[in-house]
Amino acid sequence: MKAKKKEKSFIEHLVEIVVLVAVALIFRSVLYEPYVVPSSSMLPSLLIGDRIVVNKYSYGISRYSFPFSPNLFKGRIFAYSKPQQGDIVVFEKDKIYVKRLIGTPGDRIQMIDGVLYINDHRIPKVVSGLFKYNDNIDIPEYLETLPNGVQHNSLDLSRNSRFDTTEEFTVPKGHYFFMGDNRDNSRDSRDGNGPIGFVPEENLLGKVSTVLFSSPEISWWNIPNILLNLKSDRFAYSLVK
Repeated sequence: MKAKKKEKSFIEHLVEIVVLVAVALIFRSVLYEPYVVPSSSMLPSLLIGDRIVVNKYSYGISRYSFPFSPNLFKGRIFAYSKPQQGDIVVFEKDKIYVKRLIGTPGDRIQMIDGVLYINDHRIPKVVSGLFKYNDNIDIPEYLETLPNGVQHNSLDLSRNSRFDTTEEFTVPKGHYFFMGDNRDNSRDSRDGNGPIGFVPEENLLGKVSTVLFSSPEISWWNIPNILLNLKSDRFAYSLVK
């Protein structure tokens, strides 16, 4: 005769739930976290609706790695690499941003007539093709090569935009300078009075190197619209050149 299966108590169920939640929080805080790109500031590299996954252990862990950014400790721990020029980075400054890292501590950054200068070095900028902006206007797409050899594409919509010519910025110790690839449609570190400015290292959430998939539908929960509008050329799309 088979013994009756013992039913789990309320406490046992509660413990299982707590363990599952803890594992999920650890995975989200320490390893990977999904984000959806909400704006056009990183065109042509990132499109509105791109689903990206942030590698949160690439730069180590800070208090911003955890939900609600609890003030548990200062700086970063368990870091195995340092942020590099050209990295696409997700960071928090009152809200979540995704931008390209342009300046590391000690670098001098300036824009002159739409051309980027790093430590007085003119960053090469050559036309690499055309990009269909707002789905109906073809504009030049530029290939830039940073001093460490990292290449990325950028857009320059106008020669007379606000941040085409700036003051020279010197990146403070423990901070980074970020810009959007869509240079004329991005509020970033070039705006000294804006919400971003120089970004402290502990505010970095992680590095982005791949687009999982893309759909113009922004809301994660609207599954039917996401599936109906998937972009076939953005599945597992690598952002590393």
